[in-house]
Parts: sequence; structure tokens; C-alpha cells
Amino acid sequence: MSTDVWDEVAAALEAGYDDEPAPRPAAAYVTSGRRRQRNRRLRYGAAGAVVLAAATTVALLPDGAGPRSTPDPTPVVQQPSPTPVETATVRPKQRISDVLVPGQHVGYDDQGAVVLRRGWRIVREVPNPLHRVAPEASVGLVVTNGEERYWYLLDDTADGGGATWDPAGSMHARFEQWLADMVDLAGGSEPAAYVTFAEGGTDLVPGVGVRILRQWPDPNVPGFAAPGDDTAVAEVLVDGLTSFVLVRRSPGGPSEAIPVDVSVLPEPTYAAFLSYARARIASGQGLR
Repeated sequence: MSTDVWDEVAAALEAGYDDEPAPRPAAAYVTSGRRRQRNRRLRYGAAGAVVLAAATTVALLPDGAGPRSTPDPTPVVQQPSPTPVETATVRPKQRISDVLVPGQHVGYDDQGAVVLRRGWRIVREVPNPLHRVAPEASVGLVVTNGEERYWYLLDDTADGGGATWDPAGSMHARFEQWLADMVDLAGGSEPAAYVTFAEGGTDLVPGVGVRILRQWPDPNVPGFAAPGDDTAVAEVLVDGLTSFVLVRRSPGGPSEAIPVDVSVLPEPTYAAFLSYARARIASGQGLR
């Protein structure tokens, strides 16, 4: 190629770039590259934070009493992502009203996490009293809002599970006694009988480890038994603790005994027990 041709090519190239801006210094390109790398890291970090926020729903109490829910009222929002690889799939959090029925203070959500109503906290935990196998779970809890205290048995199973609760001390003096009875009921069996009617008679006989102190036939407790049922009350001593036991039996059926610790009564007397039993049954709460 002749020198004249090279001169023409060079002149054409120079004329074609007359309107282009001058190249930026090398340092400017480095700064721009760092800025893009930092923005990319921020996008990845934000997506990771969303996943972490969705997965972390249970925290330990400050006093180490056990797990409790830490609901976050802020909605979870996915960060925009430029590529499908960076997109995080997040299940929305349930509202407390979707998890807990009116009057319920604590329960499992659909992720298997324990959630609490605002203002309530867990002060005692008994792990897995129903011996569930993961991913199923169960827990016994004592919860309080500083003024009231409730006992709970929570069950999380493949078919949904459930929750059982009572005001603390409403039937038993100790949480362990209450929880043992609820575990028996959840397993489909009645708690170990305190007393039963004697076969062919109306006298009460004690169960294993139970001592009957006194007994009264046919107590006046409206709504407790059907006409024709045998009924009675016994004052018993079990493991050093005194209870009153209300008992009924349908003709040809088994005895059903419901214990109430004297500690929940205003006085440890038969009259105080009858008054308590009548009020509970009339209110619809019952003695269980």
C-alpha cells in the first residue's frame, strides 16, 4: 500500500472522531469499575438479608428461659435483582391473627416457629413432652404478660397439631402436674385415676399412691353429670399435696375423676370446692 493511501486512511479516521469526547484518564475507568463492583455486592447483600430475615423467627429470651417469637411488623420485600440467579424466593410472614385464635397467647406458625402476642413472654419451657420426631415438634410453656400467667402445651404435626392452655394454677398447683395430664389426654388416654367407684357400689376407692382423706356422695354441682349418674367428691393426698376430686360414672360406664388442687381455692374446705366447681361449670370453663 502506497504512502498516499495511508495518508488518506489516517485523514478519514481523524475526521470521523472529530465530535467524540476525549478519552478519560485511566484513573477514571478504575473508579467506575470499583463503583460497579460495590453496587453488585450491595445487591447480593440485600438479597441475603431478605432470606435471613425470613428464616430467623425465634430468639432466646434474655434470661435464657427458652425460645420465643420476635415478630417484625415491617413487611418483607425482595430487593430487585438484575439476573434470575440473584432472585430470592421469600415466603411472607403470617400475621398473629392468622396463627393465634382469640384468647390464645402463643402457638406454632406454619413454619414451625413459636410466635407470641405482643407483650407476652415465655418464662419456662419443657421441650418436646409429646416426643414428636422432627420435623414435627411439641413444647410445654409457661407464658406471662407481667400480670397474668398461662400454661400451654403446643403440638406441631403434619396434620396441623394444636394448642391446649389454662390459666396457671386453675386446676393444679404445679405446672408439671398439669402438663402430665395434658400429655395423657393428647395421647388418647385419661390421666391416672385418683379415685374410682368400687365395682357394684358407690363408695370411692383410691388409685395407686393415693390416700383418701374424706368422701361425700351426690354433691350438688348442676351440669356436672346426667340424671342417673353416680357422683361423689373425695379429698385426697398425693405426693404430699391435697386435692379435691369430683367423680362421676354413667350406668355401666367407667369412673371419671377430675382433681382440683386446694391451692386454687380461697379455703381448703369442701364448701369452697363446691362453690368453685359450680362457678366453673356454670361459666362453661369446666374443671379441665
